[in-house]
Amino acid sequence: MMLSYLNVWCKALLFPLVTGSTIGQSDSLFLLKTLPVQARFAVTDNLGNLYLITRQNAIEKYNREGRLLTRYSTNRFGSAAAIDATNPMKIIVWYADARVAAFFDRNLTPLSELNLIQAGYPEVRTVAAAADGNLWIYDEVAFQLKKISPEGVLLAESQRLNALLSERVSLENLHDDGNTVHAFAPRIGLLSFDAYAQFRQRRILGDAKTCTATSAQAICLTESSLLLLDFLRLSEQRLPLPPAVAGQRATVWLSAERLLVQNPLQLEIWTWRP
Repeated sequence: MMLSYLNVWCKALLFPLVTGSTIGQSDSLFLLKTLPVQARFAVTDNLGNLYLITRQNAIEKYNREGRLLTRYSTNRFGSAAAIDATNPMKIIVWYADARVAAFFDRNLTPLSELNLIQAGYPEVRTVAAAADGNLWIYDEVAFQLKKISPEGVLLAESQRLNALLSERVSLENLHDDGNTVHAFAPRIGLLSFDAYAQFRQRRILGDAKTCTATSAQAICLTESSLLLLDFLRLSEQRLPLPPAVAGQRATVWLSAERLLVQNPLQLEIWTWRP
């Protein structure tokens, strides 16, 4: 029954979208700012602050003008892999090799940490902040999206996605917008779940390499363009990538209304909003 329901969604969501410029106000990206830094990971929050992991494994926070506000450094858990700044008051730093999620306040003062191996989740590669202050993880062994407390207590879990979708699923770019949890799965597309981790729907994206989404829109990176999908207006817009990105001479991260580009000389912050 669930597979039949899923097939209906798949057929309806093979993008019957109307190409247009309804999401952005420009037909091209424009450069907001450059910073003379070298980052292994970068992300922005909804206040315009920038967070990055330096090549020396330090966590740094910059304000929207590009001024360094604070810095934190430790090698206790090995290399930091990613930062979740969904809640600017409670930053999550993910140490993937050690399977540790570390929590910080807005000044990057350590608050607490959760060792997922000790909590009973040894095969987790993707974590994200839940809107209610808890943590989303994807269990690679059980093929389940799970919500756990900051102490590691299981609160909710999805169906086994490999059975539901009849293929191996590896979730990336988890994001909880307060109503829905969105995840990108390579070769599968965008998947959405409710607050109790129950699967809602699948959107198939033909040429997307990675995506981040909310209930209203998705921002996807393709080989040659930034793809903006408006789910409310059923429209799409494709913006040409900066030359360094198109030429594969840079590392790129998607963030809220920002495209962050690390080239050999500097970190570039691009946007499509005027």
